Amino acid sequence: MQRQISSQPSKTSQYGLKFCGAAFANMVASAVTNPVDVVKVRQQLRTQVAGSRVNAFWHVGAEIARREGFRSLMSGFTASMLREVAYSGLRLGAYEFFKDKIYGASNGALTRDGLVLKVCAATIASGLGSYIANPADLVKVRMQAYYPEGRPYRTTLHATTSIWREGQQGPYRSGLQALYRGVTATTVRGVVLSVSQICAYDEVKQRLKREGVMREGIALHSVSSMVAGLFCSITSNPIDVIKVRLMNDKDHKYRGTMDCVRSIVTKEGPLALYKGFGMCWARLGTHTILTFIVFERLRYALGIDPL
Repeated sequence: MQRQISSQPSKTSQYGLKFCGAAFANMVASAVTNPVDVVKVRQQLRTQVAGSRVNAFWHVGAEIARREGFRSLMSGFTASMLREVAYSGLRLGAYEFFKDKIYGASNGALTRDGLVLKVCAATIASGLGSYIANPADLVKVRMQAYYPEGRPYRTTLHATTSIWREGQQGPYRSGLQALYRGVTATTVRGVVLSVSQICAYDEVKQRLKREGVMREGIALHSVSSMVAGLFCSITSNPIDVIKVRLMNDKDHKYRGTMDCVRSIVTKEGPLALYKGFGMCWARLGTHTILTFIVFERLRYALGIDPL
């Protein structure tokens, strides 16, 4: 049953509600997939020979639980939640805001359902979100990494202040630069992931509806998000490996993003860029499905049209 237009929130209110809904939906998805994220980060930080079975996700997961306890699989949880507010609130919550603005500015040059408009909107929204959320993302990665001599960070706040002090004593003499370590890779990954995830979901969903294959509902949301989850996992995994390596590079072994890429490919082989793909897909696939289902149901409850 369609809602009456009068019952819908105003356009401005809808943008705010979409931001909050996107942040909440992604926080729910991240909470569920945090253990998978920890295993994925550990895999990506390993520098073994490409294809080594010791780096298999089941071995890494069992090793973490045995050595550090099951609670360690929730490492970086608070930082992950903070990251989702800024990153996902903008990349998904502001996606339609930028679609509306770009469409209006194009004066009819772009079509409402065209792929170009979707890509442009997702690129701007995710680029902003990725850049702003980099400090929380870096803290999350540091807290999820393995430390043979014991964890150096007690809490999220302690990790943040420690990284800030580390930056002041490093070559740049800047705590802020330390928190923005790997920001280029983070932003590129955020854009690639969001464009492939959000645009794939939007495009697949609209095509299935337009061709009369499926109607609006949970089944449609599930199928569309499954396709989007696989697509964004394939496109973003190499950049994710680089981002994680840079963020955990406390000794400044890498001079920058390209130096990190050269080092990984030369020492470990090109397939090293897909380390942790199984867990990346498990996490992103599950995360994508949960995110869009929760987001769509929240929109319905708030009287906002589907994505």
